[in-house]
Amino acid sequence: MTMLLVRILRKITVGANPGMKYLVRPKRKKAIGFEQLADRIQAHSSLTKADAFAAMLQMQDEVLAELMEGNPVNLGKLGKLTPVFSAKAVNTLEEATEKTITRKYLRYTPSEEVRKAVQDIPVELDKSDQIKGLQPSSNNSGGSTNQ
Repeated sequence: MTMLLVRILRKITVGANPGMKYLVRPKRKKAIGFEQLADRIQAHSSLTKADAFAAMLQMQDEVLAELMEGNPVNLGKLGKLTPVFSAKAVNTLEEATEKTITRKYLRYTPSEEVRKAVQDIPVELDKSDQIKGLQPSSNNSGGSTNQ
């Protein structure tokens, strides 16, 4: 398995040499769905697709229940999910309440095995790479420009 890269042109506004610069980024594909995961689990185990799907749904519910109680959840080789929040610092004990919370989020901590596997992912430039312009991304709603 190799991660394909594409070249993009972006406007860089920070650093010593701002301007239009070329970057590489992973070629984005559609995220795999829950049902597709169940198909793959069924193909590599003694479970039926329905059993795999049901187990995945139950795992989803159990993980969510633990996270909603503020408990970290260890997902084996994948790593750990931990609910965390940021809060404003206040001067008195009485002021330190749930109203001082400014942001709630999940912290994902990959296992050492996953960290190493990600570092070892082979990458190569997409052979069909014809991208020569400002490309849309999740943060940019602009259209693509082919030159």
